[in-house]
Amino acid sequence: MSLTSSLYAGTSGLSNTGNALQVTSNNISNINTLGFKKGTATFADTLYQTIGTNAGSSQVGLGMNVDNVAQVFTDGSLETTSNATDLAIGGDGFFVVSESGSEENYYTRAGNFSFDENGALVTSEGYNLQGWYVEGDTGEEYGAVTDLILTEFTSPPDDTNEITVITNLDSDAESKSMVLSNLFQYNEDDGTTVDSDGYEYQTVVSVYDSLGSSHEVTIYYDKKSDTEWEYIVACDPDEDNRATVADTDAAGLLARGTITFSESSGDVVSMTMEELTGVIGNVEVTGNNTVDDVHFEIENSDVIQEDGYDMSLYYDGDDWTFDTSTNPLPDAYSNADIIFSNETTIYIDLDGSGVTDLKISLDEYATADSTLTFDINNPSELHIQDLENVVYDGEVYNNTTLSINDSSVMTTSVEDLSIFWDVGTETWYWNELDPDNANDADTLIKNNGVVGTIGDVSDPSVMDVAVKDISVSYDGSTSTWDWTDGLIPVDYPDAIITSSNADGFVIDFDGTGTSILTIIDLAGEDTFSFDVNPYVPPDEYSSATLSGDATYCSIDLDGSGNEDDEDDIVFTFEDELEGLVDSTISFNISGSTAWRTVTTDEAEETGYYQFTADFLGGEYGATETDISFNIGSKFDGSNWINDSLSSTQYAISSSTTYQDSDGYASGDLTGIEVDSGGLVSGSYSNGQELALFMVALADFNNVNGLISEGGNLYSATTESGSAVTNKPGENGLGTLSSYALEMSNVDISEEFVDMIGLQTAYEANAKIISTVDEMMTTVISMKR
Repeated sequence: MSLTSSLYAGTSGLSNTGNALQVTSNNISNINTLGFKKGTATFADTLYQTIGTNAGSSQVGLGMNVDNVAQVFTDGSLETTSNATDLAIGGDGFFVVSESGSEENYYTRAGNFSFDENGALVTSEGYNLQGWYVEGDTGEEYGAVTDLILTEFTSPPDDTNEITVITNLDSDAESKSMVLSNLFQYNEDDGTTVDSDGYEYQTVVSVYDSLGSSHEVTIYYDKKSDTEWEYIVACDPDEDNRATVADTDAAGLLARGTITFSESSGDVVSMTMEELTGVIGNVEVTGNNTVDDVHFEIENSDVIQEDGYDMSLYYDGDDWTFDTSTNPLPDAYSNADIIFSNETTIYIDLDGSGVTDLKISLDEYATADSTLTFDINNPSELHIQDLENVVYDGEVYNNTTLSINDSSVMTTSVEDLSIFWDVGTETWYWNELDPDNANDADTLIKNNGVVGTIGDVSDPSVMDVAVKDISVSYDGSTSTWDWTDGLIPVDYPDAIITSSNADGFVIDFDGTGTSILTIIDLAGEDTFSFDVNPYVPPDEYSSATLSGDATYCSIDLDGSGNEDDEDDIVFTFEDELEGLVDSTISFNISGSTAWRTVTTDEAEETGYYQFTADFLGGEYGATETDISFNIGSKFDGSNWINDSLSSTQYAISSSTTYQDSDGYASGDLTGIEVDSGGLVSGSYSNGQELALFMVALADFNNVNGLISEGGNLYSATTESGSAVTNKPGENGLGTLSSYALEMSNVDISEEFVDMIGLQTAYEANAKIISTVDEMMTTVISMKR
């Protein structure tokens, strides 16, 4: 029995040492297998037999067995490759792969992935790599873990939302134009839009529409004063498809404005912007909609040939109507009619032909009592705000320089205006006698005192000469009013005071006995002073004021009276007027409401002013885009704050320091990149890089519980536990290395040492068998 047991014990040693040698052999054979994890065999003794001895019962072993074959999941060495989708895991974790259409997952450390014909990222055996899809701009993953399939072989275009143009403008430059935007005119012969003699500097930046087409935007600069520059933003007129500008002589002109620099540092102090709205201007709306919610579409430009101001619409809850009680229809469009309307749409027939000429679309539903007003601008010289046909007569002839400091106030075209210098009073007046308007006593007579009321003006035509500081005084002893110090107005030598009492007086200016002017409510006052001013500004600029002397004349067209806005138009005389003759300056005003001031409130969201461009011409402005103009200075809600790189005004030649735009054309996929966190990005021929998807990694509580499936794959079991999936680098998972593959972790020297040990054990077990064989032969020979 003992010999047989010894034989079986030796046999178990041979058999299980051979099994262990098979593990070593498998390790060595897979020394170049990607991601292979070597196995280690451990032994355990088997059952014991109890025998009797002098010491009592004892146990005798019956041999050995393989206790466990475990895999060692240490990292293998990395081999660099030239393929971006070759991935190696540094640390714990497995790639998750799956057969196409199957929900069963496998796990592998072999990262030799490639794209198949369908764009799927697969192993060499066609298993799909698993992960998440991500937002292209942010790289944030969304959805569940799924097959990673590349669908973005082409990068979609993106329209430009911001241009950055950093320039230095020469502080020693001279002004070349009076109003830079007025010079804009398309020359079909050479394609130019602004005469090169009219500006100091220009720079060009490329922008993109939503379909990826490139367009050139040009910014022109000209010096306006010591610290202020004008600029205009323009594009190719043939590419300007804004509904209210296309096909006009202003097509291509997008915006204008000013940049003010510090006199001491040359840095940007502030800037302004006006954008060209086109044929439709001065839009105002009440109710749910804002100005940006109102869109105009011109159906028939032939009927729009004249100015028409204050087109006023009213919504009663069901329909839109012209509110003629507030603003009568302008003469040019007196036959206008609304063909159709509802809470979001208005169709207008402008000439009474019964055909829609102008369409209006509202983004929000109009509420009852909503209003909408707008102007129609003559498309001819749509953008021009200028003085034209200026004629100088008298001492101002060949002696005058014209400056237009604020053209934006020229909103209405007016012809045959003039101003004159009255030698007698040394005062500038409007040279427009308007008796009808002069019936308004407050227009004709200017009271210089703080009390007293100007009463009736029975015949204003008599008061046709401007006179300042006419003074009348009260004599208490006679209870009458008379000319102060007996000074009868020189320009009205026949003027007499026909009646008077303590409360007032009546003046007959031409001595005909007719009561021309009545002054009342003067009780308690001793002196009353007033001016006669029969010359009034034009109705279109009724608030306009004149100021000046023998050296200059200034017109404040909008009558704002602000210190920064008194000199809208200035005539400066090289030689002081000597008072020899009256002088006259006559002119026409070419006005337009096609310019809209962009407010600083609109700049607060982005920090920059924005202008509108439309290169595609979608209906109701659907393809319009707002483009921010960044000159290196950002509005913070109160002030303009300069960046480290910003526009300047230094005494060196004007030049472009930096320019850029954020749009781009479409592009083809040119390369793939994978970062250590598993984010897979695509590089495209348009210079863009888009996030495509995120690789998932999985780990297990007991990796030795995984079952090897061959082909570098493992399957989960109840012993391994369920896979815990996450992004590389998180929750203890390793990170990824692109352009690298993990080799096996087999150490050939260790395997040879193990093999020598197993060989020795095998030989020793074989010796046991041969020895037992000899002993059994001896036992058998005893019978003989």
